[in-house]
Amino acid sequence: MGKTKISPEIMDAAKEIVGIVRHFVDHPDEVEVNVRPGAYRLAVELHTNPGDVGQVVGRNGYLSTSLRSFIAAFAGKHRIKIDLDYVTEEDNARISNDRRNAGNC
Repeated sequence: MGKTKISPEIMDAAKEIVGIVRHFVDHPDEVEVNVRPGAYRLAVELHTNPGDVGQVVGRNGYLSTSLRSFIAAFAGKHRIKIDLDYVTEEDNARISNDRRNAGNC
């Protein structure tokens, strides 16, 4: 059971997501996308400034829904599953602490 491969097309789609999101946020230089392969799917992590999360989600979730539709269409074309997660610097700090504490158990 191998991991899903990250093709150049997937990386191009990730760059498109960054390009789209940068138009809607106050801190465009802080927008990043990480693609993590899994056994049956790819996890796309969208990193933003904590103050920009509301702008990325959009009014009533419309922008978020549009991003997920873009990703779903791309994933369907390439016959893979892709999950989109929003990650802020606060989440990064919490995740780092959780990983650090997990080693102390």
